[in-house]
Amino acid sequence: MLSDFDLEGKNKFQKAAYYLKYYGASYTVKKALRKLGVPIGKESEYMTWCRRTAASKEELRRQREDAVSKRLSFVIVPEPGDELSLAGWKNQTCEKTVFAKVTEETKLDALLKEYDGDWFVFSGKEIKALPEYLYHLSLFALGKEALPASRIRREEKAAADLIYTDEDNCVGNKRYRPFFKPDKSLQMLLNFPYLGRCFAVKRKLLEKLCGSGETVRLWGNDWYDLSLQAFRFAEYVCHIPRVLFSNLTSVEDRDSFVRSMREENADCLVHYLESENQKGTVRKSDVPGFFHVEYELKEEPLVSIIIPNKDHTEDLKLCLDSLKKDGYANYEVIIAENNSEDPETFAYYDKVSSEDERIRVVVWKGIFNYSAINNFAAERAKGELLLFLNNDTEFMEGGALRELAASALKPGAGASGAMLYYGDKTIQHGGVIIGMGGFAAHALWSLTDRDEKYYPFSLCEREVSGVTGACLMVRRSVYEEVGGMSEDFVVALNDVDLCLKIRAAGYEILFNPYAKLYHYESKSRGYEDTMEKQARFQGEIKRLQTKWKREIEEKDPYYNPNLTLHRADYSMDI
Repeated sequence: MLSDFDLEGKNKFQKAAYYLKYYGASYTVKKALRKLGVPIGKESEYMTWCRRTAASKEELRRQREDAVSKRLSFVIVPEPGDELSLAGWKNQTCEKTVFAKVTEETKLDALLKEYDGDWFVFSGKEIKALPEYLYHLSLFALGKEALPASRIRREEKAAADLIYTDEDNCVGNKRYRPFFKPDKSLQMLLNFPYLGRCFAVKRKLLEKLCGSGETVRLWGNDWYDLSLQAFRFAEYVCHIPRVLFSNLTSVEDRDSFVRSMREENADCLVHYLESENQKGTVRKSDVPGFFHVEYELKEEPLVSIIIPNKDHTEDLKLCLDSLKKDGYANYEVIIAENNSEDPETFAYYDKVSSEDERIRVVVWKGIFNYSAINNFAAERAKGELLLFLNNDTEFMEGGALRELAASALKPGAGASGAMLYYGDKTIQHGGVIIGMGGFAAHALWSLTDRDEKYYPFSLCEREVSGVTGACLMVRRSVYEEVGGMSEDFVVALNDVDLCLKIRAAGYEILFNPYAKLYHYESKSRGYEDTMEKQARFQGEIKRLQTKWKREIEEKDPYYNPNLTLHRADYSMDI
């Protein structure tokens, strides 16, 4: 499978042939017209997709007759006075629904005492639920439909107790701006309320939450406090990758993704941190509605920064000089020297190691093998955390090491990675998506980080399936547990393989956009500029595809299956 990454350096005719082959004539013509400045909106493409995937009248009739529709009882919890939203809930194909009445004084325990139901659906203002919403919820709740095994974490049980879906916006009869969400992502939820204003919680989970002694706010925060606290106690958070409700909007605000987000929801995050006994400061992002939690480290753990190097002393000097400005003091630098030929390189090593006792050089004498070189250096490291870093990187601003350390040390985490930019400030790496291009590729590649089309993925710390080895921090204990980097991946994809091993061992990989570095790798630099390198790279792709066949086939749990595997921009597969 090819991807848009393969188009770098191709001429217009080669690109046109690619789009015709993989996307069809309609997509190719629209793309060409957009390039010429003709206004062809993507909303019409989404409306076409909506019509193609909508449940037919016959399908809705079948759902109403299905025994599944009669198994579970639902309590719909709407915000008061929202008659518009109630209309969608009254048209569901599931029969057993009641409507709760809540006020600003309503407490969760009182809600459970007054209403009897298997599931409680919390519906915010101006929500339009599709008629099949409760039916699909029933299928997952009853285990009649389930995600592939690789998309479910090992600690989760088959019976879901918190369920959310994808969503879009709607003005009149026109639907637009779908939000295709990842599977369970606590870290994204700690950046903004990504579940949306409509999700379902099993009665038993609400009872557990009441029994915990936590006071949960039900009013005035679009259920954000409830979603955060429910995440704490849920055994299985289930994401249904279907657009099953719309946010009703007006013409005036139809283009804003953050229209309904409440900046005062910061106090919900403060409540969560207190509940988890975590120390941190909740800050508002520069984009309204998003948050950044700066976690407090009890102490600065020693970070061993491993930088393989062969000559290129100017690159290395820029990297080391920028590191001094980061503000994190407790680190050591291990330069993994491998076959340099320029005498000035060794003179530079002597200079920097004599000037800073935190810097030392270890010498690899074998043939080039990126994985083996890093393993060799890691064996000689002293730190609790290992940071594998390319020599052609530069820390952009202070705090990146602290951010990476805070992410890697979170409960359940094993590794973390940074937002990397090219010199022109377009994105080089925003996490790794498994399956893209047939094996793996960088999210947000060549895009900008403050384009609303890619929110929230360019703004949020979040779980990912992998991060690039150009800047990869991992707990030393985890690195040793999984056996380090696999040395049969000589040049490429060793980082992806390492991350998949870490995830297979039960740990999370976190992408942190607040750790920012430049990576001066050329946008057009290929892995293969000779026949020999091409053959080697293709061999490593094949190795990854064979070793992680199930994970690639069943797709990345943090990348919605409705999104394309051809492009890095989180656009639809249409």
